[in-house]
Amino acid sequence: MPKRAPHRVSKETHLKVIVILLLAVVLLLWLVHCAGPKSVREQRLPARSEKAAERAEMSEKADRSDRFDRQDQPNQPGHRVYGTQLELPLYTDSMFIVRHPEARYTLCYDTSYRQAAWVAYLLTRSEVGRKDAERANAFRCDPEVVRRGWPTARDRDYARSGYDRGHLLPSADRDDTPSENRATFYLSNVSPQCAGLNRQTWRLLEEQVRRWAAAYDSLYVVTGPELVPGLPRIKGGVGVPRRYFKALLVWHGGRYHAIAFLIPNRERVEGGFGDYALSVNDLERQLGYDLFWRLPDSIEERVEGDLDRTFWK
Repeated sequence: MPKRAPHRVSKETHLKVIVILLLAVVLLLWLVHCAGPKSVREQRLPARSEKAAERAEMSEKADRSDRFDRQDQPNQPGHRVYGTQLELPLYTDSMFIVRHPEARYTLCYDTSYRQAAWVAYLLTRSEVGRKDAERANAFRCDPEVVRRGWPTARDRDYARSGYDRGHLLPSADRDDTPSENRATFYLSNVSPQCAGLNRQTWRLLEEQVRRWAAAYDSLYVVTGPELVPGLPRIKGGVGVPRRYFKALLVWHGGRYHAIAFLIPNRERVEGGFGDYALSVNDLERQLGYDLFWRLPDSIEERVEGDLDRTFWK
């Protein structure tokens, strides 16, 4: 039987294969570049039909030892409680969650805008008005953000930017010890605020929140910037939000009460913070978040849809 001559591949075919492979590599690199880090607002949020499954999954995860709840934090003399998790918004595994036990707060970090998308914490009567520690006044990178290799703001990014280093969790809400106060100066807990907002309207709202905490004992707080695509930036890629929000939940008189605020980031804010009050439902619609989702659905619907200005006076 005659032998077949070996099949020879021409140089032209070799070149075509190499060119196709190179084009495939270039296309892959381009797709990776386009994916890039996304802001929290750009990440896919659960659709309404997925909410029940998301909530069930989060409830199961909440039972694990790395979650902050009262079962993990026994009520002992001198022992501080992180919270009951009522303060935590619904989040997905794709979001960058950081917990700071030294100052008892949790944040969702936005790697695109180099700041927290939200900060959640419990504020109690015992934590307001004591001022046992001096204000640290030392802004620095969040060590946990650095450890995880995420992009971070630098203190120098704010220098001559025209904006204040605005706290999300206020320094005055964590001043029992030097270590917890220092943790409020992490740049993950800071956002570029106009001086007029930071030193007036926002400051007055923070002071009122402390008065409510003193009156009602336990106040669940979620606060942060409104991070949307296309925000202007200062040095270091730090985004400048157009508005800031704060949502509050309290148990008093045998029922839950809630209120929210959404205030523009301007040098001159017209009116007082009360003029920017809205229901939690209205805030959720604007932000795309699910706040206080651990409440039973029937209670959540009533509490978040109600804006009782008489109670929050």
